[in-house]
Amino acid sequence: MARRRSFASQSLGFLAVYGLFFYITNYKALRNLESHLKNLNRTHLPPPHNGQHVKEKNMVDWDTSNLEMDQLNHISLPHGRFIFGGNSHQVKIPRSSVFDRSISWTSLQRELLNDLDINVEEEKKRCTSFNFGLPNATMPLRRRRIFYGALISGDSAEVIKATSMEQYNIFHTVSLIESNTTQNGTPKKWRFFGSEDASKKLNWLYQLFGPKTKVSVDYYVSSMKKGQVDTLVSEHFQREGHLYRWKMNGMRPDDVAITGDIDESFSRDFLRALQICDVPQFRPGQNCKSPKVLASTKIFESSPECVWKDRRGFHPDAILGECVDQIGDAKLHPPTNRNKWSHREPGYGHGGNYSQYEAYVSTPLNMKGQYPLWNPHEIRAEVGGKVISKKDEWRSPTAYHFHNYFMSTEEIRFKYSTYGHNDTKAALEKPLWNLNRDLELAVTCAAGIHTEKAEINFESMPGRAKPIYYLNEEARRARHVVWQDIVMKDRNL
Repeated sequence: MARRRSFASQSLGFLAVYGLFFYITNYKALRNLESHLKNLNRTHLPPPHNGQHVKEKNMVDWDTSNLEMDQLNHISLPHGRFIFGGNSHQVKIPRSSVFDRSISWTSLQRELLNDLDINVEEEKKRCTSFNFGLPNATMPLRRRRIFYGALISGDSAEVIKATSMEQYNIFHTVSLIESNTTQNGTPKKWRFFGSEDASKKLNWLYQLFGPKTKVSVDYYVSSMKKGQVDTLVSEHFQREGHLYRWKMNGMRPDDVAITGDIDESFSRDFLRALQICDVPQFRPGQNCKSPKVLASTKIFESSPECVWKDRRGFHPDAILGECVDQIGDAKLHPPTNRNKWSHREPGYGHGGNYSQYEAYVSTPLNMKGQYPLWNPHEIRAEVGGKVISKKDEWRSPTAYHFHNYFMSTEEIRFKYSTYGHNDTKAALEKPLWNLNRDLELAVTCAAGIHTEKAEINFESMPGRAKPIYYLNEEARRARHVVWQDIVMKDRNL
């Protein structure tokens, strides 16, 4: 407590100086997926060249351990190469790396996570709370299989523990994809391949989502030069890998696909609803024009105690398998026009506008009223779905986003200088609070100051929808102290 009072007292001077500023202030990459998967072979990566980066491959830190990738299945595409590892049900984890995360659960967490049995009456209540019904009462209830895909990079263990607890033993497949470059092409080391430490991290990751889930980390090597494409285009290319993994793991048209970032998750309550309720977007026979279920997402900034009050996000995104490219029937859903960056062309579905598609694709084929299948990045980025919140007096969220949950100032600055729409100079030079409104809220919160835009703390959030991981008060306190230390160190630089 002395340490926390000391921080608060030091923060007064900080706020006096900066307080004013706080408040003023023609390529179709996956058309041949089926044949790729049938003919998957061991294509080799380029060999090292005198210790230098391989031309236009952005390969990083070549050493003999990377030659192990030669033993993995590869698929080469114009924009890069996917390299596929095993999944958690195929590998033998060393006994020294095996752990049971349930040991640390509180009694309340254990109660919420031990929900494998289907209780019909409870499921009726759950479905009603989201304005869903139950499926045909004459049929036995069964849960839909969910196939999840997210990119993984420098995300902290803290945030992965938080999201994976919400998802524990729910997903059939977790497809994680790591790249050896950032979104703007900056080289980075593999985190989950090529060293003893990477193997330990991979074994840890395999176990986080529960023994019923197949977890894999696959690898993406871009052939794009730095600055050749927009930063978010490289993310879209990377997400294509989920289709390969989902297909390998047996995804069917009646399964559900979810795309997201590793720092966000549907709530467990809503995931169970998506598995069993009569969700209109999951009924068979979709036309795939507007097939997505989108979240109403509560945003936590850097700490579980720093929460936006009214601002909501709308990721992750869920969609029925019959509307997913290479899983659904392309004869019923003719392909649309995409540009060389794999984006839908204007009028061919981009922004929800299908005027050209209807005029030049579906109508000439006598298939008016049918629309194209969706790639993973389209599931996340394109328009076409419904945002769902809980039907209670608080409009409770159906997902959580743990934003900027890094472990140091350096990690934050690396993110903002190399990912997304970055401003390298500002990210490296400005104080944290002045980088954007997200960090502004988080920094003021660390000092114990809460504006009208923020909840007072975790406990003050209205309603019962709260992330399971942070129902543990000790976990909340530990993360908040880490964030306070990061802010203090940044102030003293």
